[in-house]
Amino acid sequence: MNKVDVAHLSFRPPFAPGSYNRLVGMQLEHITSLSQTAICYWDQPIPKSAQVNGSLTLVDDKGLSLRERALINLPAKMLQKRFNNITDRKSLIYLWQAVKILREIKPSVIVCYDTYKFGPLLRRAVDWPCRLVFSQHGLSYHLSANEAGHLYSLDSFDAVWTLTRSAYRFERYRVSAYEPLVKILPNWINVEEFKPASESEKKALRARWLLPENSLIVLWLSRLVPKKGAHAILESWPKIKREIPNAFLWIVGGGDQKYESYLKRIVKNLAVEDSVRLEGAVAPEQTVSCYQASDLYVFPTLFSGEGFGLSLLEAMACGLPCVASDHVILQELYPGDVVSLAPDANIAGAFVEPVAMLLRDAKSRSWRGNAAREFVEQNFNHKKALREVEEFYREQMNLAGGAR
Repeated sequence: MNKVDVAHLSFRPPFAPGSYNRLVGMQLEHITSLSQTAICYWDQPIPKSAQVNGSLTLVDDKGLSLRERALINLPAKMLQKRFNNITDRKSLIYLWQAVKILREIKPSVIVCYDTYKFGPLLRRAVDWPCRLVFSQHGLSYHLSANEAGHLYSLDSFDAVWTLTRSAYRFERYRVSAYEPLVKILPNWINVEEFKPASESEKKALRARWLLPENSLIVLWLSRLVPKKGAHAILESWPKIKREIPNAFLWIVGGGDQKYESYLKRIVKNLAVEDSVRLEGAVAPEQTVSCYQASDLYVFPTLFSGEGFGLSLLEAMACGLPCVASDHVILQELYPGDVVSLAPDANIAGAFVEPVAMLLRDAKSRSWRGNAAREFVEQNFNHKKALREVEEFYREQMNLAGGAR
């Protein structure tokens, strides 16, 4: 394997469900002037739709040494003490396999995506001119101030790439010495792929998804886990239906089966089976058609560590008016006339009026949808953002002494 400029340590490959891993895939595709590779963990059959080429290296537990196999079977407490508080065995296998590849290709820049615990272990393994970059996609990792000072080990990284100033500030005031310099580079969206559909296209997509033709489709699309707040919308749905009789709630996503069963019970207990559908997981390449078939997007996240909300950005790019939880990150990113923010998302009924208000006003939906699309084109266009990412990598390569 030849030496590369930038190596991405993304546990999930670009073809898997997720957010930052898809953004890694876009870097591999669009930043062609730099030699890159993504090292990812995958121990399942590769989906037929997956694009796997020379820039993507998949690892699993094959080829582990006898010593590594012995270590992986140590009790969790021993693993935690020995490997910088890493107790997840797949993560350790991934790290060991990644280090072997990194020593072969000797990249000038290594980007760790949300894997802050890898810092000290990578620093000990890297013996060539190289910059370690921590790409922080969450607002916080919910460590106490004391834990943050001991466990973050940010001093192992040469630079931190964060998506927002809010995320940087949140952690900066909890770590006694925030040593690396920070680059703020927000998420981006492929505005050529995620775009509004015409009325005829929307009608055809609704027929394809078997959605009711004359209903107002409210879309929730994310990983189906409690912190993403699908139940916050669902439990308010009878009140929204009384206000807007032709409203239809479309919940798209897979994940936590126990949570999915819980939502199905709510649907049955509320007797809203005729106006709610739990679609389940859809392939990543199908999500754009879900947005394009809908009239409004809801993002009722209950996660105080929400880093950016890529699905919200995708919905905006598709020209959907959006209602989201009032969150410090979203306050920084989006003006109130672009995204409607519902305060106190955990309070019962918090989303009833913001959703109903947009559903009853077609002109307001159209105006906000157009404003959302324009805002994304101006601020989160993938072409502009990826030029800034490339410039950041070149700066790091210069500092590592590896610039071409």
